[in-house]
Amino acid sequence: MDIDEIRSRIPGLKHCSYLNMSYGPKPTPVTDEVVRMARYIEEYATLSKEVMEEIERVYEGARVDVARLLGASTDEIALTRHVSEGINIVATGIDWEPGDEVVVTDEEHPAGSLPWMNLAQRRGIVVKQLPLAPYETEGIVERLDDLITPRTKLLCLSHVSTRTGFVLPSREVADTAHKQGVPVLLDGAHAVGLIPVDVKALGCDFYSGCGHKWLLAPQGTGFLYVDADKLDDLEITWIGASSAPTWDPDSYEFEALTTAAKFEFGTRDKAVFSSLSTAIAMAEEVGIDNIARRSWELADHLRRRLTDVPGFTLRTPMDPVRSTGISAFDIGVNGRDLTERLWEDHRILVSGREDELRVSIPYFALEEEVDKLVDVLAELAVRA
Repeated sequence: MDIDEIRSRIPGLKHCSYLNMSYGPKPTPVTDEVVRMARYIEEYATLSKEVMEEIERVYEGARVDVARLLGASTDEIALTRHVSEGINIVATGIDWEPGDEVVVTDEEHPAGSLPWMNLAQRRGIVVKQLPLAPYETEGIVERLDDLITPRTKLLCLSHVSTRTGFVLPSREVADTAHKQGVPVLLDGAHAVGLIPVDVKALGCDFYSGCGHKWLLAPQGTGFLYVDADKLDDLEITWIGASSAPTWDPDSYEFEALTTAAKFEFGTRDKAVFSSLSTAIAMAEEVGIDNIARRSWELADHLRRRLTDVPGFTLRTPMDPVRSTGISAFDIGVNGRDLTERLWEDHRILVSGREDELRVSIPYFALEEEVDKLVDVLAELAVRA
């Protein structure tokens, strides 16, 4: 792994320490592919046969690449715009009755919380929270088992917690849920591109991911895995010409696609998905295992150094099986104020909220960048 060569392909790294992967920095090859498609469409006209064929080629090529990355079949992959869209497709594709239950964790992103709050208001469903801490597999599975009842219709949990980087014991969770006939939806926003993801090994029924975080692809590139056994169970809520190739305007009858592509409704920027394929190719060239290992090693270095700084309490497990390149700390100051100061004074990008600090370390970060962050935080702690 030639880190200097990799960093040379990500121009933004020349201007800051990029330790916030809410949106990944864009490599030049990814941006070049966005431009190539835009120029091709510009040059040869949007509706020309050549352009339409090229757009479909790269779009379906992205489906193949995502399927390979997740260990799924292409029929099980819907291309979406983001994780939120995938979660909403599942949330609205289930026939909810008042009193039906969904289980989420207490560390979900709004994308994994708001759809259920909305359904609680509109349909009267009950949202239950699974506490993750303490982050021990056996305890989590036991707490989950206690939460599931005959009214539980779905589990919606983050594969990797957006707040702490904790890796859910997904297989054990899925097995526990399936024993009681409950399907599992995993939010893969902070997993895909950071750690290996095999949806079949995870045992989940649905998996929603995106390209714009750890894969370093543009915003608007997402995907949803729907297990082949669940394709007929999940209803279509939003529908458009792409969802149903056959319809009769006189009888008002239609036949939807039989693959996960039936959830792709309406006009969308299909051309941008060529850059998702480029981003996936770059990640696979480095190796997802290598990415996971180096990212974790850098995060481990941060955790071990920063826990010695007064006022910083680690919230992320040290266990390499249950932790990633994301580290969370309880701090004694406002996290948003601290992140703004780190940016304005030192050009260090991290994320914070209330009294928390989150540092997301990509594999292409440098150890000296991690050390600089710790040194700056230690100096600020002394002044406080």
